[in-house]
Amino acid sequence: MTTTLKTVVFVGSARNVIPPWGGDKRLGDRVLKWVLATMAKRESKLGEETIKHEVSVVDPIDVFKDGGALAGDGELAAPTFFLKEMPPKMKELNDIIKEADCYVILSPEYNHTVPPALASIM
Repeated sequence: MTTTLKTVVFVGSARNVIPPWGGDKRLGDRVLKWVLATMAKRESKLGEETIKHEVSVVDPIDVFKDGGALAGDGELAAPTFFLKEMPPKMKELNDIIKEADCYVILSPEYNHTVPPALASIM
């Protein structure tokens, strides 16, 4: 028997700057690639049961861009529970997060706290 865990990976930074030494625009992209590759091949056994992951990535660059779930609302003017009806893309993101079995958060340290983009998504 195989069980698939719905796993949401939150990317913690929207910073998109190429470092002076070159490489990826976001250092977290390297970590994200590794996490996705590792989870794709990860298979655990629990008794007779095999456990795999179905991964969804929540990236602030995608979430806050034009057409994204929280487009133009980086400071999240109203919490979702204040809204009588969520816009369709926001509802879709909300459902992905609510239906998840587990979460992975990729986050840099940002002045000893959570990066603002990640706080707004969560």
